[in-house]
Amino acid sequence: MKKIVIIGGGYGGVSTLRRLAGRKDISITLIDQHPYHFLQTEGYELVAGTLPFDQSFVNLHTLCSSYGEHVTFLHAKVDSIEVDEGKIYYHDRHELVYDFLIIAAGSVTRFISSIEGLRSCSHGVKSLTGAFRMKQFFENELFLRLENDKHAKEHYSVVIGGAGLSGVEIAAQMQHYFNRYYKSNTLACATLQIHLIAGGHSVLKGMHTKIMAKAEERLNDLGVIIHKGAHIESVEPHCACLEGGKKLDFDFMIFTGGIMASPLIANLHLDTNKLGQIIVNKYLQLPDHPEIFAIGDVAEIRDGRGKLIPDTAQVAIKSGQCAAENIRCLLEGKSPKEAKISIKGLAIALGGRYAIIDLKWIRIYGIVGYFTKQLVESLYKWPLWLRCRIGFQKTRSCQI
Repeated sequence: MKKIVIIGGGYGGVSTLRRLAGRKDISITLIDQHPYHFLQTEGYELVAGTLPFDQSFVNLHTLCSSYGEHVTFLHAKVDSIEVDEGKIYYHDRHELVYDFLIIAAGSVTRFISSIEGLRSCSHGVKSLTGAFRMKQFFENELFLRLENDKHAKEHYSVVIGGAGLSGVEIAAQMQHYFNRYYKSNTLACATLQIHLIAGGHSVLKGMHTKIMAKAEERLNDLGVIIHKGAHIESVEPHCACLEGGKKLDFDFMIFTGGIMASPLIANLHLDTNKLGQIIVNKYLQLPDHPEIFAIGDVAEIRDGRGKLIPDTAQVAIKSGQCAAENIRCLLEGKSPKEAKISIKGLAIALGGRYAIIDLKWIRIYGIVGYFTKQLVESLYKWPLWLRCRIGFQKTRSCQI
């Protein structure tokens, strides 16, 4: 029986698992340092209080249990991978052997080293821990203003560094949350100020001009303060220093200016790009190790024309499906298939029941866009939750 190991239980790893788990002639081990799959595309709704905490993740234990005894979840942090030996080491040199390996370890926030103080004074939100920390901060600030007259009269501000997709969504969701809170509680107190720092001359740089304009219009309507053409020089405790001497005081700072591959990759001595992403061939394999695949944010993935594809959940899912299909081919003695990955559409949440859907040939704005986004996300997560229920029942029956 061939042994398949998947490192990482995010969108890419779970996608691979779902495609391979139906085969009974292989054993699959999914390993992750967290026992859950964080639904990152909905993380900003968690922060804004519109998504219950228990609906922001998928339990990996019960998901794997639902497929049968040939699928196992291992809650552990990978220490190293010996690619020449076909072995993974975790928890003080515990060993895991594989015939095929899928590296789907994801990414972390890239804190730019040339910006002094950025890492120590700001936060990333790519993880459930980061999103939960931000949620706690906001709810604590609301409570202080409700409980204490002195605090109620104080302004406080949040600085978001980076006006790409993540930065824009966070700014919109947070501002909408506070606008709704003050209105519903009819509080006569100071307001939240959200400062969104855009390095370019528009938000969502690189997207269609209509989308950039609509997003900026929505942010302005919500009350987000946009700083265009601004670059962060340094960050001090509670103060972001911009080029030209401008300073923005803050109570909380979030940085969304980019990602880099999981730190695990740096220890593998593989060919990587400047973001630490693994260089793969057109089949998503390591060139010198065809039994190893790298997918999602951890890999440098290009389209059919050789152009780099942005790191999104959609790309992670599709690359996971391609890797699974190629492992199927190799198990059956067939040649692998070229990974032809492209982004079919993009959904942007902009606070409340407002979203933008970009399908290239058509764009949907407002409440229709919001419900379209909700539908797409539901079609992804509900089948996983149903499988988790099956896994829970199996686990429970074994314990009785």
